[in-house]
Amino acid sequence: MTDVPSPPPSTARRGISAPDLLVALGVTLLGAALLLGSLKIPFGINAVVGPRVFPLIVSVGMTALGALLTVNALRGDRAEPAAEEDTDPDAPVNLGAAGIILGGFLLGAVLLPTLGFVLGTAIMYFSVAYAFGERRWGLMVFVALAVALVTYLVFTHGLGLTLPPGVLKGVL
Repeated sequence: MTDVPSPPPSTARRGISAPDLLVALGVTLLGAALLLGSLKIPFGINAVVGPRVFPLIVSVGMTALGALLTVNALRGDRAEPAAEEDTDPDAPVNLGAAGIILGGFLLGAVLLPTLGFVLGTAIMYFSVAYAFGERRWGLMVFVALAVALVTYLVFTHGLGLTLPPGVLKGVL
């Protein structure tokens, strides 16, 4: 019996995937926007390693990654789930969870100046937990407030940054 070589993997070109191209262009544009913002950061005391070094590294890397993803998407490459992922690529897309997270983020961002960092951020954390299916309201409120408070304390007392205390001014 002779071994029959297996055929090479299919190299047939597929059409351009609109979702993959949109994600690639979004990453590229976000990287470019971050790069423009990073260039507006002053040099600081040390011109070699100042406050703009890490934002520049991240923004250049993100722009390069977006450009690479865009080229691959235009060549017809598609983002496929890994073999170990338990996903069905043909299942309909459910945007409900993404909408809840986006809504929570926008609500928290709008209310952040008046409510303060802790409560505004807690709204954002709460919306993420809710979007992922958690329904124990008391636990969600407690964890969201605890994580937001720890974040506030680390940034204000640990790093010396100024975050809006909002209605909790005098308590924090």
